[in-house]
Amino acid sequence: MKLNYTFKHLDHSDALLKYTEEKMDEIGKFLLKEGYGNVYYSKTKNEFCIEVTVNTREKYFKATSYSMDAYTAVDLVVEKLEKQFLKTRKIMQYHKKPELSREAKIDQLNSRLEFEAKGGKKAS
Repeated sequence: MKLNYTFKHLDHSDALLKYTEEKMDEIGKFLLKEGYGNVYYSKTKNEFCIEVTVNTREKYFKATSYSMDAYTAVDLVVEKLEKQFLKTRKIMQYHKKPELSREAKIDQLNSRLEFEAKGGKKAS
């Protein structure tokens, strides 16, 4: 997943970028298609605000978190995005219309091939 980073009212931190990249790579495997995203780091008085937007062909994801610590805010954002990714993945893989998902088409094809290989009789 390609990410663009923006800092507002906050100094550029390579350690924070690296930490965010590692966390986003961990949850990036839950996406069905590749996406690109933006990460906004900002600070207001004593609170860090992290906003992440990820755009894929299926859907647009957005999560925001506020915390006193920047790394805690990153963890909270990643948790929110992970829930969104998993929910979307579950919906796309196991929805009611199998003709709309690749995974369901493959499952149907395999069951048909097994059925035809048994000689046309249905096994009980």
